[in-house]
Amino acid sequence: MADIYWGLAILAAVSVVLFFLGLYRTRSATTKRVTLLAFATVCAIGVYILWLDDSVLLARLLPFSNLIVLGNWFLPACGFLAGTVWRKLPGGVVRRSFYTTALWGVGIFAVLNPLLGSAPTCHDLWRNGVCLQTSKISCSAACAATILREAGIETNEQEMAELCLTRDGTLWQGLYRGLKLKTAGTVWDVEVFRGGEEALRDREPGPLILTVGIPRWADVDPVYTQDYGWTRGEMHAALFYRFADNGNVDMGDPGIDDGREQWSRSDLEVLYRGRGIRLVRR
Repeated sequence: MADIYWGLAILAAVSVVLFFLGLYRTRSATTKRVTLLAFATVCAIGVYILWLDDSVLLARLLPFSNLIVLGNWFLPACGFLAGTVWRKLPGGVVRRSFYTTALWGVGIFAVLNPLLGSAPTCHDLWRNGVCLQTSKISCSAACAATILREAGIETNEQEMAELCLTRDGTLWQGLYRGLKLKTAGTVWDVEVFRGGEEALRDREPGPLILTVGIPRWADVDPVYTQDYGWTRGEMHAALFYRFADNGNVDMGDPGIDDGREQWSRSDLEVLYRGRGIRLVRR
């Protein structure tokens, strides 16, 4: 967890610096100017949440194992906002401190929430070269173990669930962390990518880890939820290997008994959410 602690220390330092920057920028500002600056900061937080928080661009900007911490810019933004509004808050120092502490608390919770809890208990079960998930929430960890073993790096589902910070599921930033830690000092590195079928064709043969599932409000054929067992709003990790000669897609799924199956191109189009992770040679 040393990388996580370093990330928290860096984020805390940046947040404090931004607090004093906000304080400095508004030392003689009018109420109107402070309001506009605070509003712009809130809008920037909204933009971050909507477009950057879950963007693979973060992995390119911050290609480190502690991306799950360093890529969370909510706390620094809260620090800057607290410094910006400090002088215009009602009451004395004690009352201002209460308001800004509450604001800092929101930012701190946003950073720490993905780190709280513990990994599920997993077992080491493999079938057809695929690590099978042995808990309901460890599909990403199992996929990570699969592609690592394919690259000649020994691991198992339990280790990857811990390294990937699997809690109530696994964030892609956590999956990135686990893979970055296991590939450190090897010829392999980690790539996060976005794109549709063409992006997969450019990267076959796999295995690649894909985010798959059905968004809560997506309009899809009921066969996927009624017969195939997909639950709306629940994302899953699966493995893409290649486009088969018969027109189907060779896939791996840690959640099925055989580990390997074929999807139709229509299945891929419906279920693939356009984001994947793979190992690449340095």
